Amino acid sequence: MSHFDVMELFPTPLIIMNIEEDTDELFEVKDFSESVCSNYGPDKVRNDVRGKRILENYPHLRDMFLEKFNQVMEKYMAFKKKDYMVTTSWITYMEKGGRSDRHCHRNCFWSGIYYFQHEYPEGTAKIKFHGPQNLGDYFFGLQEFEELTMSNSTAWTYKPLPKTLYLFPSHLEHEIKTHEIDTIRQSLAFNIAPVSRYGAFDSSYDPSWINN
Repeated sequence: MSHFDVMELFPTPLIIMNIEEDTDELFEVKDFSESVCSNYGPDKVRNDVRGKRILENYPHLRDMFLEKFNQVMEKYMAFKKKDYMVTTSWITYMEKGGRSDRHCHRNCFWSGIYYFQHEYPEGTAKIKFHGPQNLGDYFFGLQEFEELTMSNSTAWTYKPLPKTLYLFPSHLEHEIKTHEIDTIRQSLAFNIAPVSRYGAFDSSYDPSWINN
């Protein structure tokens, strides 16, 4: 067999970390966003159109998640230190039979999903991330692979684990598969955007310009 080198060029990072801090305050939240397929009806649009900012009621948790994110940006992404903020944040509430459509998050830089429940029993809806390979012109079925790996798959699925935080670029498409049990499935989702200057030359932006 010939020798060859493989470069994982332009990988999409999915950061997974365990949260040791106490986050049980999130159980107090009763302002939920329902996860269903057809969530674009006039009532839901009218209720959610301005966006939810649940973490503004828990600033110490908001700042803790931001600190975790900053560590990833500086230690893994090798970005210079920059100021960020949590923009929208909401609790996803899913009953048996619920699921969400494939989507990405707009008007933000990175996104986070935090599974704060103490238990996610078997049958809990999994989260599925989709890669950009489906944009190509060729499609290969599962039967054409000897083994599915992260390098050859067009999607990858994870089971929620208690007190686990996922951080990922907001353009990464994802969906929640069907929730199969009676136990309510909850998670916290949030988006992050830079609030200090970013970009270069004619593609520069400084949020402070808004107030000038």
